[in-house]
Amino acid sequence: MRGQKVALAAAMVVLAASAFAAGRYVRPGPDPGAPAAAAATAAPVVRASFPPVSRFAKRPALGPIERYTAAVDTAHRDGLRVWIEADLRKRWFSGRQSFDEGVQRVAQLARRPGVVGVKIADELGYADGLRSPAEVSTFLHTTAVALRAAAPGKLILVDMIVPELGCMPGQQPPLRWATICAARARGAYPQLALTAVDRYLASGDVDALDLSTSILPAKTYVGWGADEITAQRLAWQEVERRGWGRKVVLHARRALAHPGSYQGGPQSTADELRTFVDVPLSDGAAAVSVWTWRQLYQGQINRLLDPGLRPNALWQGLRQRRADGAVLLTHFSPSSVEVSLDADLATIASVFTDVFVAAGTG
Repeated sequence: MRGQKVALAAAMVVLAASAFAAGRYVRPGPDPGAPAAAAATAAPVVRASFPPVSRFAKRPALGPIERYTAAVDTAHRDGLRVWIEADLRKRWFSGRQSFDEGVQRVAQLARRPGVVGVKIADELGYADGLRSPAEVSTFLHTTAVALRAAAPGKLILVDMIVPELGCMPGQQPPLRWATICAARARGAYPQLALTAVDRYLASGDVDALDLSTSILPAKTYVGWGADEITAQRLAWQEVERRGWGRKVVLHARRALAHPGSYQGGPQSTADELRTFVDVPLSDGAAAVSVWTWRQLYQGQINRLLDPGLRPNALWQGLRQRRADGAVLLTHFSPSSVEVSLDADLATIASVFTDVFVAAGTG
């Protein structure tokens, strides 16, 4: 019987990944082999509501929508599946009027051809003002209620860093420093504890997750007698054990953009792609979300290609994985192009299957 349950669960993951690659984006159904006790992880009932006092006195501005619709339409024309990317968390903090304006902007863009879903928050719960599991649950539910009414049929995606996953969960025998690491992560980010994420994903308010496993610097793992690859495998094994990929469409997430020209050598590039692309795809992720096409960050332009759309070893590695069938996503804003809207999106489409297009919600 146990073997039948394992086979059934594995088949569900394969089917979900196959549907994802084919463009049939659907939230995974319940796992028939899951024990009844799993209901205990369900999120408590929450009401759609707003913080009693705004934490952002100034409402984010909404710029003209035309360049964002042009980006969505161009990406669709180039064969990319499109996700609208917005920060509705900031607007939720700013009050109902600001939030409703953001939802309506997102809904306008989500109705364009080729749009499969909406990203509602970046690094949810990680130094973003959401300070407890209850606040995260309320934000997610409020946003889900609004978006399911305004943009029916579109998947709701959140981006999360889960610090506890970088602490080698499930390592046997347990490592003392890894155990301390996990306790500190839960203490610093109770809203991102593994048990809290279990509840968010069981709530029905989230359809897809961009997941960073919060892998620590390589020298940290060396001090523990381990390495990044081992830590990444343990993280994704924990994700599988918790059944996250059977609750939502699951993407791995990694920042690979760099300032200036790419400086990675052949071995370091191969190691990074293996750790942050190959391992997640082999261990349960349906896709890998790569930050970012081109963006000003900490005073410098960070990009995947070298300036002027010149390829590099990182780009060639991603291109090979696309040729091998990997589902890859990246992030694009029409306010930050390298050459032109058409040239940039055509180049993105040569390596990526999906693109997050900024909504201009402020």
